[in-house]
Formats: sequence, structure tokens, C-alpha cells
Amino acid sequence: MLNAVEHGNLGIGYAQKSRLIEEGRLHNEIDELLLLPEYLGRHAELEIERAEGELNFVIRDQGPGFDWQGYLEMSPERAFDTHGRGIAMSRLISFDSLEYRGCGNEVKAVIRL
Repeated sequence: MLNAVEHGNLGIGYAQKSRLIEEGRLHNEIDELLLLPEYLGRHAELEIERAEGELNFVIRDQGPGFDWQGYLEMSPERAFDTHGRGIAMSRLISFDSLEYRGCGNEVKAVIRL
């Protein structure tokens, strides 16, 4: 859900987020962006469905999407960055499957029961 807001709806890119974290300004920047007219009406959605033998989570944002393929695996280039490992960790540890759809502004995560 954080990615949906930060990267999707507010368009904060990877390098920009790195810089904001280093400067201790990420949360202030998010608060400021949320007040801008171009972002005011945006929202992120979370659908939770219990199906036979699994829990399904679908998260959607109103951003343009992103090139998600490079984030499914742990990357040595990002190993010591202040962020950038959440998608791979979620895929490996938290969910049995993680499937991005379309342009990358929708993801389905599944936990098998």
C-alpha cells in the first residue's frame, strides 16, 4: 500500500525517494504532495478476498505504473540502499504468489491457507 501511494499516486521515483530518505524529508514531502491539486483526488484501493484455500489481495493505484520486473528478485545493486527490497521480500517471504498486472499499477498477492 505504501508503494501505491508513494510511487504510484504521488510519482516519487526511486532516486528521489533515496534522496528524501537521506535528507530525512520523505514524510514531509508526502504530506506536501498529498495537498497538491493534481494528487488530491487520487486514491489507492485494497481488495481482500477469501477464496477456497487462499487469501487474495489486490492493490491498485492511480499512477502510470512502473517497470516492476527488476524488483521481483533481490538485486546486489540495491542491497545497501535505504529502500528497494520490499517487493522482492514480499514475494519471497510473505506471499505464495505476487503478480503485477498491466502497466504495474495493480498487483495481486496470494497467501495459500
